[in-house]
Amino acid sequence: MPTEVLRTAKKMWEAGLVTGSAGNVSRRIDAERIAITPSGVAYDVLTAEQIVIVDVAGGESESGVPSYELPMHLAIYRSHPEIAAIVHTHAPYVTTLSILRTPLPPFIDEMVVHLGGAIPVADYAFTGTDAVGTNVLRTLGDRAGVLLANHGNVCVGRTLAHALNAALVMESCARVYVQALTIGTPVELPSDAIAAGRKLFETRYRS
Repeated sequence: MPTEVLRTAKKMWEAGLVTGSAGNVSRRIDAERIAITPSGVAYDVLTAEQIVIVDVAGGESESGVPSYELPMHLAIYRSHPEIAAIVHTHAPYVTTLSILRTPLPPFIDEMVVHLGGAIPVADYAFTGTDAVGTNVLRTLGDRAGVLLANHGNVCVGRTLAHALNAALVMESCARVYVQALTIGTPVELPSDAIAAGRKLFETRYRS
């Protein structure tokens, strides 16, 4: 499991979703433990040995210092047993929308298929606090992620591949949306397309 977290973290960094040691990645090991990226270690030098194992119930780490955003990860895992992986990014276009506190509407089919629909903005809370997790849980619903006000986004999935894919799709859609806003008014998908996309989302990512 630490190797899978490491591999996903490096892919996140290589894709430009984060810089330095920003953002974080975690994965359930079993019902009691998760593996999570450490605090303050740049992804280009991160090793599998530095991935931190944390007890979900108590939040204690077996070794090392876990990501500063551990409280958010624990809140999600404790409330959503079906979620097995989390990716938190500071991707440029996602973060642009987050500082504008502008939701990402469903305007491309793939957004509904991979993310579950419109992506709302969770209320702001200072990084690393329990309130970040509380606000995410209040907003997430049955989607694959949310924007974090003035912070970026968080994406979830049944696997790390699902969570990372959601983060990549959300950033791609955010980029198109921001670009479209400079030209005119983006048109949202019709309701029947959203319903069809939701069925595919539920089949692929929620079943």
